[in-house]
Amino acid sequence: MFNKNQISLHTFIDFSYMFFSTLIKKGFGFIRELIVAFFFGSSVLYANYLFLKTASDFVSQIMFGNALQANIMPKFVKLYSQNKSLNLSSVYAFAKRFSFKLFLILQAIQSIVIFVMYRLEYIDPSNITLYLLVSLLLGFVASFNLFNAIFLTILQAKGSFKKYSIATTFNISVSTISLYPLILLFKTIASCLSIVGVVISRLLGVLSLAIIYVKPLLNEDGEKKPVLSISDFNFSILILGNFANIIMLLARFFAGLDGGSNIAFYTYAVVILNIFFTAVVMNINTLVLKFISVKKNLRIIIISVLLTSFLGSIFVFLISFFSQEIISFIFERGKFDSLDTFYTSNYMKDLSWSFILMFISSTLFQAYFTLPDYYLKKETRKLIMPLYLVVLILSFYFLLIYSGNLPIYTNSFIYRMTYNGHSAYMNSLIMTYGMSFVYFLVSIISFIKYLRYETK
Repeated sequence: MFNKNQISLHTFIDFSYMFFSTLIKKGFGFIRELIVAFFFGSSVLYANYLFLKTASDFVSQIMFGNALQANIMPKFVKLYSQNKSLNLSSVYAFAKRFSFKLFLILQAIQSIVIFVMYRLEYIDPSNITLYLLVSLLLGFVASFNLFNAIFLTILQAKGSFKKYSIATTFNISVSTISLYPLILLFKTIASCLSIVGVVISRLLGVLSLAIIYVKPLLNEDGEKKPVLSISDFNFSILILGNFANIIMLLARFFAGLDGGSNIAFYTYAVVILNIFFTAVVMNINTLVLKFISVKKNLRIIIISVLLTSFLGSIFVFLISFFSQEIISFIFERGKFDSLDTFYTSNYMKDLSWSFILMFISSTLFQAYFTLPDYYLKKETRKLIMPLYLVVLILSFYFLLIYSGNLPIYTNSFIYRMTYNGHSAYMNSLIMTYGMSFVYFLVSIISFIKYLRYETK
């Protein structure tokens, strides 16, 4: 029988570790963004880097975060509830193969992106080698991130939230501390190479995490030898569970299609908005998922949704009134000037309310992810179809606008908003709000499905 007081105390301690470690990580993240903004501002070099990085971020986000947890955490929570330790050699072999395949996929995608950027004359032909090098490094970062994420999820399933919090904090601290000297080092060689220092700093962080925190986990000598395979990954769930991040990345992609600096302003704005999502919402989601994977509890789900909605509304309300002051205080130095502050603060204010929908949706999905695999595989394919449809319709429409090949409906409301002078800015907002609203509706449907299944 569960001791309610003991569960409450453990839950509070676990949340505190993750919450305060996230605050520290966000502190390091702020320092990273300050350094990047100081050296690059809204420069074309940084905008092109973000546009290229969108491809690897998009593929990576399908694999990481809540979606990865939803796929493998329940399995390992049950295994560790029955075994003190496990033999993870088979999991290691799978993670290594899977990460390598991800690396190859990313190189193919990013090579196409570089070619398109070249054809659109967004990059100087003399810099193609630079972007190919950046693509290679981004592939390594994403691959090691996936490898680490699998074992960090197992660490959480084991109940080692303290170690998980320290490990992820160590990762961002290494990459942040090494960022400034690496940018300076490569900048002394050639100004354009400074962006290489940004990627290498991230690579140092993920490599250090793998060596210091993941490697000891592989030394467990338990009798039980779990097997992890591609069949354990429901890719519809991977997409659905991480769709909030996919929304941000797709909107970032459309913010950068004009080859200008909008993508930089969008990225700086989302960095701030994402603080609440990662510091509070994702930590709440992780604890709720772990708790209801062992014992169903409708009350804790409702409380988590209400708490997320209330705290999120306060956060967005503050953003609405103090966006310019926040951006100015954080970023306005070096190459990031007052005009950059103006554009970034407007972006942050205009985007903020869509995040409330994403906060609530992400929390509601946690209950659905605890349902049996056979049910999820069948129902998730249906749930995700409206999201695919909205993405395809908006993407097709906007790409026609950018290409100048829109044959009809040129007097439509959306066309007037997106084509006349504010295309990249407005398209990213329409994409964010349109997809967030549909994501919210789908999350409600998923929760209804959860209730129906549990009351059978």
